[in-house]
Amino acid sequence: MPINPEYKATSINVNGSSVTVPLYAKAILTSTNMSGGSGPDQSLHPPGFISGSCPQHHQRGHLIGNQLGGSGTDLRNLVTLTEGTNHPIMYEYELMVYKHVKANPGINFTYQVTAQYDPSRYLAAQVAPGGSTSGAANNPYCPMPCPESLKIDFFYAESPGVLVYPLFYRVLTEHGEGWTSDPLYILNGVYKFHEGSPKHVALGCWAS
Repeated sequence: MPINPEYKATSINVNGSSVTVPLYAKAILTSTNMSGGSGPDQSLHPPGFISGSCPQHHQRGHLIGNQLGGSGTDLRNLVTLTEGTNHPIMYEYELMVYKHVKANPGINFTYQVTAQYDPSRYLAAQVAPGGSTSGAANNPYCPMPCPESLKIDFFYAESPGVLVYPLFYRVLTEHGEGWTSDPLYILNGVYKFHEGSPKHVALGCWAS
């Protein structure tokens, strides 16, 4: 049986107007139910989506990924992410989740991705043609209503009230590199490495 996600939306203020955006998607993942996912429907435009090409490099990012059984045809499951945020960062974490769930049959894992829209985290951006004055990761092409980050909770209940976050990953702290299994925060606004790419330089693309 495929996953049956729970979705929630919220309203945010964007330049004086109220805009409805996805808040979170939540599903129970097991070794047998991560099927039926689909790639993003190219006709859909999640809030903030403009273009997948220069200079925006927007992608239709799944909250619950395709490889985990998430839908690419349901706008409740799609947010506007920049290409580097969506792939490889989001994709690689989803792959870790997929492999861990598959390797642990008989366990019901909770997987929830929450889109964050904290106004204080849209930072001043450099002047760019058609860009905003602020955006996630200082990116002028990643303003509200694109989320500024995603929070991922992946855990299972070891006993009533005792939650276990099973995946460990590297993080940078004030004391250097470390490891954690806490909820993961993925910053939006990230581009892939384009410096020196003749295509992007020729177009005067901000990503270059």
